[in-house]
Amino acid sequence: MAFPTIPTGGRILAANQLNNTSPRTFPDLSGLTKNSGDLLIAICVAYQTSTGTNAAFSGWTGSFTEFHDSASSTTMAIGAAYKWSTGSETGTFAVTQAATITGDASMILMSIPGAHGSTPPEAGGRVSATTALPDPTSFDPSGWGVEDTMWINVVGCGCTNIGGTWTGCGATPPTNYTNWLDTNAADTSVVGDCEAAVSFRHNRAAAEDAGTASGIDISNARSAALTIAVRPLDPGLDPVAQNPADLRRPLPRRFRLRYR
Repeated sequence: MAFPTIPTGGRILAANQLNNTSPRTFPDLSGLTKNSGDLLIAICVAYQTSTGTNAAFSGWTGSFTEFHDSASSTTMAIGAAYKWSTGSETGTFAVTQAATITGDASMILMSIPGAHGSTPPEAGGRVSATTALPDPTSFDPSGWGVEDTMWINVVGCGCTNIGGTWTGCGATPPTNYTNWLDTNAADTSVVGDCEAAVSFRHNRAAAEDAGTASGIDISNARSAALTIAVRPLDPGLDPVAQNPADLRRPLPRRFRLRYR
């Protein structure tokens, strides 16, 4: 078994949408490095929506399937969706943010090689905060046990007070997490400024307690965090069974039948 590959370079893209308008549009898939069978994960963090838990996002386009949706009328909203890549996706895709929207949104799109091809990613440990760092609770994915799992820490931060300086998510991931990437949103001195960030950890464990990203603004802000788990390929299984994309690939010559 081997860990899924942490996305770097052209395998991870970020964008900010500086308005309160739905839909929320992700970076163009043409610019994302990807191959057939890679796991694509799309994350949307929004300052606020008026809907309750599990009702902030819907209508993901681009053949993405939602696996997380959390919000309230007073906290940040986080939505996440996935698909297995064909290797040839192009153009933008979007997600609908429900009801009355306050503030901006930030989007992150990533391509992950070496992920299990039939087990979707799972998300958990969601937490919201205002005057303290958001510390996601321990998360144990229901679909698998102790494996070479890749854990993704997701954080979001929104500006609540234009009287001070808002510094967003900062730049310090939780302990043992690496490859920090944020959407690099600017402080425009407007309530509703929004920034999202992700970082990664390889850890062979059944559950993960990520801890806090210590650079998040807690003086003029609201914040949220959660953990995403990505299951590795299982070398003991038929690769076609765990990665349907392999069905499109021709068999190696040594496995082809010969007829005379």
